[in-house]
Amino acid sequence: MNVRSALLSSLLLLGCAPADSGQGHGHDHGAGEGADHHAEDEGESIAITRWTDTHELFVELDAPVAGQAFAYHAHVTRLADNHAATEGSLTLRFLQDGFAVESHTDPAIARAGIFAADAPAPPAGEYILEVAYENGDERSTWNGGTVDVGASEAVPHPEPPGGEVSFLKEAQWQIPFRVERAALRPLAGIHHATATAIPDPRDVAVVAAPATGLVLWTDGLPAVGRRVKRSERLATLVPAGAAEHWSRIQADIATARIDLDLAQQEVSRVSGLVDQALLPGKRLAEAQAARQRAEAELRAAEQRSSALTSGSSGAVPIRAPADGLVTSAGARHGQRVEAGAPLVSVAATDQLVLDGHLHDRPTEALSPVQSVSVHRGDWAGPRDLLAAGGQLLTDQLVYDPATLSAPLLLSAPASLGLRSGDLVSLELGVGAATPRVAVPRSAIVEVSGRSVLFVQLGGESFTRRRVTLGARNATHVELLDGVEAGEYVVTEGGFDVHVASLTGALESHRH
Repeated sequence: MNVRSALLSSLLLLGCAPADSGQGHGHDHGAGEGADHHAEDEGESIAITRWTDTHELFVELDAPVAGQAFAYHAHVTRLADNHAATEGSLTLRFLQDGFAVESHTDPAIARAGIFAADAPAPPAGEYILEVAYENGDERSTWNGGTVDVGASEAVPHPEPPGGEVSFLKEAQWQIPFRVERAALRPLAGIHHATATAIPDPRDVAVVAAPATGLVLWTDGLPAVGRRVKRSERLATLVPAGAAEHWSRIQADIATARIDLDLAQQEVSRVSGLVDQALLPGKRLAEAQAARQRAEAELRAAEQRSSALTSGSSGAVPIRAPADGLVTSAGARHGQRVEAGAPLVSVAATDQLVLDGHLHDRPTEALSPVQSVSVHRGDWAGPRDLLAAGGQLLTDQLVYDPATLSAPLLLSAPASLGLRSGDLVSLELGVGAATPRVAVPRSAIVEVSGRSVLFVQLGGESFTRRRVTLGARNATHVELLDGVEAGEYVVTEGGFDVHVASLTGALESHRH
């Protein structure tokens, strides 16, 4: 979660909390002719929240009385990026039979996102309030519903549904925030699997031992994870007949190195004593001769080892079969291998596959696979394998009673960002996809181990709903209860609304 945005939301809420706790309209935006009057005497008020595909309107106005001006303020939010409107005009129209009886246009915003002014009321009667916003090519028109204009006093209007959480527009505009309708979306039943990312077997070249013998790696160790060039020498295979000689020669080399170290130490010791005239010079010459014999013995042993591993003695060089990454080595340095044993594998490309198993046994057929979501522990959320260009390489999932799982293999495109050896979890949508009430996965907030989300009832009014999750894919999740299709759900910024619910700033407020 974004700690900065959560703290900002809390501070905005606390900073905007009112000195009094009166319910209802109660905004004071500090601009517009009627702002001060409106804050002082709330009276009957009307709150309206409406959406188009591009904008959200949250408008609050005094219940109009014929022949009098009424105060209003309207919040306009651009849905694409949750930005407050900074330019444009707002028009309020009172319609009867589709014709405007009274119209008022506010040519400029009072401050970012907010139009606030006084407007004339039409004659007494029942009207449809239409609100329109325009800024260049940006246009939205909202049907605000029925508004009754009183003849001599304000007419009470039904209270809009209220939630237990108040989250101000000024806070919403400062953070990543988004609401979307819960909608019917085709989703298949979900099943879980684990998998390992491995090099695509179709792109892996393997070198096998041409004969029985000892494997001698060029650097002394299997170079797994190292990039190699085609024909680069990686190891030498010493034939089995020469293996015993090679072992004795390695012992001779080790002994010669020890003798050389001792001879060098003796030369150093005697040299110091000769310099102090404690020993005759003859002793230094003898020590130096002993060192030369040790050096000669070491060179001879190394030459015998080199000759034994050369092609003339039957040793076979093991070379890289292609440019690529060494993914496996079939033996340790100096280990005996049988003819045909795999010695080294080289992945010629970075293409990976996911080698996995589905362990839960569903009652329905394990086909077709409608969606595959991949999640690695350090990712913020799952990624859609099929949308990234991956595919299921297993034609049909078949449950194997011997392993209590159904094996599966999937290609993993580079755009997923996986590395060879990664352990991932998979969610597979399997079977026929049926319409289900679903929301983006980002809408779900974990609170005390429970899945909750926040439904927007009004522009600044939200309610918390506990939900039970069902089928899902990489982007959406089914809601088995708690929310109905068509309700507006917070899909980004839900944790910030949760923080707001903990501040206690639930009353009406003045901005």
